Amino acid sequence: MANQACISIGINQYQFLPPLSYGTADATAIEEFFVDAAGWNPQQCLLLTDTSAETGNKSTYPTRENINRWLKQLSWETLHHGDLLWFFFSGCGVSFGNEDYLVPIDGKVEDIANTCISIRQLYQQFNDIGVNALVFLDANRSQHLSVGGGIGKATAKFAQDYQVPTFLSCQSHEFSHEDAGLGHGLFTTALLETLNYHPDLNLETIDTYLTTRLAELSEHHWKPLQTPISVIPTGVSEYRPVFSTTTQSSISSAAVPEVVYSPPPKPQFNQDTYAPYQPPTPSILAVTPEQIGTGAIIRKLQPQPRRKGTPNWMKVSTLMVTILAAGLGIYMFNRQPSADTTDRSIVKPVPGEVSGTVPTPIASSIESSPSLQQARLFVKPGDATSRYQAILAARKIPITTPEATKEIQQSIELWSEEIYQISQGYADKQHWQLAIDTARMVPKDAPNYSTAQGSMVEWKNKL
Repeated sequence: MANQACISIGINQYQFLPPLSYGTADATAIEEFFVDAAGWNPQQCLLLTDTSAETGNKSTYPTRENINRWLKQLSWETLHHGDLLWFFFSGCGVSFGNEDYLVPIDGKVEDIANTCISIRQLYQQFNDIGVNALVFLDANRSQHLSVGGGIGKATAKFAQDYQVPTFLSCQSHEFSHEDAGLGHGLFTTALLETLNYHPDLNLETIDTYLTTRLAELSEHHWKPLQTPISVIPTGVSEYRPVFSTTTQSSISSAAVPEVVYSPPPKPQFNQDTYAPYQPPTPSILAVTPEQIGTGAIIRKLQPQPRRKGTPNWMKVSTLMVTILAAGLGIYMFNRQPSADTTDRSIVKPVPGEVSGTVPTPIASSIESSPSLQQARLFVKPGDATSRYQAILAARKIPITTPEATKEIQQSIELWSEEIYQISQGYADKQHWQLAIDTARMVPKDAPNYSTAQGSMVEWKNKL
């Protein structure tokens, strides 16, 4: 069996650029996943960060010289033709002179060509070794740079030329965002969820999950939209597994993190007084299929209608008044004396955030098995991806009785219908690409699969 290896690079404290907050945490979390969940030998993983320990008495400080030296050493001693290499980078990237570059910790914007790492040369190294590389770049922090633009166009072209499946955190005109509540970049958060929840991961699953989840994370954390670029080169199957059988078994048996992503509570407002962030509409598509070949999967931002709303200061005032009023209401309610100790509380389903979402039932006529209860814990209001996770979990429940089998199937069908309703909600708002990506999560054996496929065709014609 071919060897597997991971190179994970993360940078916070740049020598000549403004610092990032969670580049090091991003890279460390990726390495920990492969060691702790995937069961890899630590020697299969190379971590290069501001604070990573030496390996074999050799520095892992992510300078340009060290990164290049480690790549050469791995090509001589560890990696061979046909091996699988995961390459992850969380830091700054820059486009300059028709080339895309990763900025090492000692990179200088005044001398990009001589102090940064060319992605074209990086892919050439992978090609020279003959490895099957899989690349993830959380690097579009061009707001930190005084020259150049975001990476994307050149990287997508070289990924196609060198046959390297590549996933970028956003389009070249967008920025990669970090969040203190997550402790990671949004892209890395979505990637970690993908890895932890999908032992049988393939390229198509990565594409679907990242695209949908990043949109949800951006909305929940009030960040400008991030639309990832997924490049699956021509000739590379979208359904090619990215984990070996042994790795799949290790991930399946590993404890799934209790909280991979827990969005903060989002206040509900009247649309007349609150309008969520609307990203600027690009005048052109950042990367076109003609520029990189037919193998690329491109996500395009759709024009968003500008809402007429009140000034920002008034929106903030409304928010504060709403919060204070809610707090006062709870306080007064708790002070009311009650002689009746009978429990008269009514548990209601939480309505979905997207209009038309089918509420999740609280109880069933058949007592659920613990495994199905665990699958239901994934479900979050208005969140299509969490329902997709619940479906995957439900499919792994051992069959015990016909009644239990029926309940599991009913739950899967319900979640499939909810996913479609959420996608329909996006379509109602003319978020065509997000609607398409959401509908793609409806399983092929679901009763509404044909309906979802038909809607996707209709929505694609409106792009």
